[in-house]
Amino acid sequence: MEFMLEQTKPKSDSIWDNYVPIIQQGNTYGVYLTDQIDAPAEYNQLIYLLGNLDHYHTVNIFINNGGGSVNSAFMIREAILKSKARTIAHLSGTVASAATVIALSCNDLIVSPFLSFMAHNYFHGVQGTGNQVKDYVDFTDRELKRAFRMIYTNFLTEEEIQLVTERDKEVWLNEVEVAERWINYKAKSKLFLGAPNEDIT
Repeated sequence: MEFMLEQTKPKSDSIWDNYVPIIQQGNTYGVYLTDQIDAPAEYNQLIYLLGNLDHYHTVNIFINNGGGSVNSAFMIREAILKSKARTIAHLSGTVASAATVIALSCNDLIVSPFLSFMAHNYFHGVQGTGNQVKDYVDFTDRELKRAFRMIYTNFLTEEEIQLVTERDKEVWLNEVEVAERWINYKAKSKLFLGAPNEDIT
């Protein structure tokens, strides 16, 4: 059964002008995340696509951006993890912050020369009464630290995780370091238990 992607009205005459271009060639799809991770609504079509593909489909996700909304990244991550399709992250340029959350959710990862991969602690601003602000900040700090550890364990070292979550340090990796760590991450992460072994480029 071939899944046909329902075409929504494009924002311009070219699909390449869409915020998230999605190109289909047979059973293979190309998704381009080459602008900042924006509001969740920008990714509705991608979420729908991932939820309706089957095991014989492949989705190549091309990532080159500096991050953005962690809520959108979490939504995309969940859709990737639940998708029956094989997902491959192609990393080039700068892949930072929320973009790394998406990259580490895929079944496979391909890196390009001169890649800059960066993980860091969260940024946010909040307004409200004193107790409201305190409650929100305490909740956000607790939950995002929990999420960070869940996502990056076995990819970052324990020392690096502590530096990011407790001292607000940034961790920068090049393509060689990302490729080496990906092998260990895929071998140890619960996300990939039982998944077939794949080569990394």
